[in-house]
Amino acid sequence: MVRIPERFKVGIERVDPLGTEVADELDAFQRAHFPPNGRQVAPANRTWLYTQNAHAGPDGPAFWVCKRDGNIVGQQTELPVELQVGDATRSASWAIDLMVDPKWRLRGVGPALIEKVLNNHTIVGVLYASKDGYPAFLNSGCIDLGPMPVYRRPLDPRRALQLPRVPATLRRLAPVLAPALRLADGAFALGTRLAGARLVAVAAFDERSDEVWAACSSAYPVLARRDLPAVRWKIDQRPDRDQLSCYYLMRGGRALGYVVLRPTLSSGERTAVVVDYLAAPRWVAPLLLAAGRAAARDGAAALSVRTRNRWTDRALRRVGFLRSVSDGEYPIHHLVHCTDPDEAVAQLVLDPDSWFLTAGDGDLESGMPHERL
Repeated sequence: MVRIPERFKVGIERVDPLGTEVADELDAFQRAHFPPNGRQVAPANRTWLYTQNAHAGPDGPAFWVCKRDGNIVGQQTELPVELQVGDATRSASWAIDLMVDPKWRLRGVGPALIEKVLNNHTIVGVLYASKDGYPAFLNSGCIDLGPMPVYRRPLDPRRALQLPRVPATLRRLAPVLAPALRLADGAFALGTRLAGARLVAVAAFDERSDEVWAACSSAYPVLARRDLPAVRWKIDQRPDRDQLSCYYLMRGGRALGYVVLRPTLSSGERTAVVVDYLAAPRWVAPLLLAAGRAAARDGAAALSVRTRNRWTDRALRRVGFLRSVSDGEYPIHHLVHCTDPDEAVAQLVLDPDSWFLTAGDGDLESGMPHERL
């Protein structure tokens, strides 16, 4: 890690983002520097992230600000998470919402704020670094594990292949692709039914989430905890919960996995995004295909899944998911900083192929701008 000069650390302090002492000043800073419809400027989202987090520590939220000349000029937040790494469990955090007033950039504020987070945990991840923030995290000692892939599946090929990010060559193949995708959908739907599996909508998560976690977690060397308390906080307590559709994949009385969908718009066309999911590798493709059929019934032309899951990459592409590392904008880089003394833990954490990630990790899905219906 690059050593941060002491003069850069002047004015940095930990504050309560919901406390009255800094509420007005922090609100003004965030409204000035984050998008007007961004999560960061919504009071309900702050309460959700900082006071309801299932993994929050006893000292409350770790929210760092930098004050210069009596004004807030920068902020950096920690989002605590319980991470399963092989047979070990680690209290870790995602570094989120780094923002520095443009007038104070390149003056050491960002690196000094980042250092506070990195010193607070032996494992820190970053999933949504801006173009300006990305080099600051690298210079602070974070390792880039590569871009986080996004998989897209046409649900209505005629409409989906007209979306702006679809290559022109692929559009020309629409007359061939449409029948092939319909045939594949029918075959996999039949296979899922013959296996006795079905997608069941739920109004809220219940004890079946613990069943999914117990059955699936050992399949992935590194993943954030997704038991019932975790998904209740991350999904059911979200301020925009009414926008989401949640499902279990059931076989008999047993839950094989879960998936969470959010409708959105892409250039005016209705699509669907997978907010989060979990299933054993053999059930990921059936789960996401079933989710796609549910989204298609609601009028979605395509399904988008941002995930790092090497165990099912080929399976998803075999059933018609198109893989890329960008959605037309800046790629989502997966950065990690690890100082864990256990060599086996550190080796897994720094291996990109060990991770299971979805858009529900960090602040990735809730922090990214998107068009609502």
